[in-house]
Amino acid sequence: MSIAQNVAQIKENIARAAIAAGRDPKDILLCAATKMNDADAVKRAIAAGVDCCGENKVQEIMDKYDKLPNDIKWHMIGHLQTNKVRQVVGKVDLIQSVDRLKLLECINTE
Repeated sequence: MSIAQNVAQIKENIARAAIAAGRDPKDILLCAATKMNDADAVKRAIAAGVDCCGENKVQEIMDKYDKLPNDIKWHMIGHLQTNKVRQVVGKVDLIQSVDRLKLLECINTE
């Protein structure tokens, strides 16, 4: 199954679940974990309808960031070390993995 076919199936499942829950499917984002996929695969996922891309390693975001269109929404979904905060702040739209106050304070400072 192609990336486009997978995304279409997932979007259909999301729409059914949203409607069953009384929600508008347009209010739900599909965030794809793009780890271990190259920039071309990420481009295909975005073209197929993925709303945002999640990476669990800072280096993976940095490697793909300049190779992809700048309108891609990035989420940091993995553990983030305080010494790498500076690299992701301003590049990601959401850090999902804030697990301690010191990390939050570092993000706030940046």
